Amino acid sequence: MMLAGVALDKVCLALARDGADLKGSLWALRGNEWTRSPEQLKLRRRLCNAYRPMARAMGLRELLQDILAGEDADTLDWWCSRAMRSRLEPFKDLARTIRKHRAGIIAFLRTRVTNGLVEAINGLIQLAKRSARGLRSFKKFRLIALLKADRLQFNLPHALPT
Repeated sequence: MMLAGVALDKVCLALARDGADLKGSLWALRGNEWTRSPEQLKLRRRLCNAYRPMARAMGLRELLQDILAGEDADTLDWWCSRAMRSRLEPFKDLARTIRKHRAGIIAFLRTRVTNGLVEAINGLIQLAKRSARGLRSFKKFRLIALLKADRLQFNLPHALPT
């Protein structure tokens, strides 16, 4: 979703370069509808009515968010083809990126497991490496790494059958 927000910002920047009056609309355009105030929602609707590319970009962003909340690979493919036909270059780039990393995105949609656990363990190993500075054997380094990772709990969800 971060890349979709960046693509939306690029569309807004291109509109501003072409002379669109977007002053004070940064936070009205960013984020989700349910986190915006009534004034921001009103401004968002006014800008989408005034600038068609912004309305298309906002719609694509919200569609992608709804698709990523589910786990349907076909709908994600449909979104990519729609984004490629949108005439919005930032969203075309996003569609290419999604197609390039499709397997990983689909795996995440099915399992909702990220690589956060691996990154956490790597951080603990780096901490152990700093703590073991001055010790000369791998055996002692491994002992310190195991002591640092002592309280890890692996509560991974079971993968859904495919």
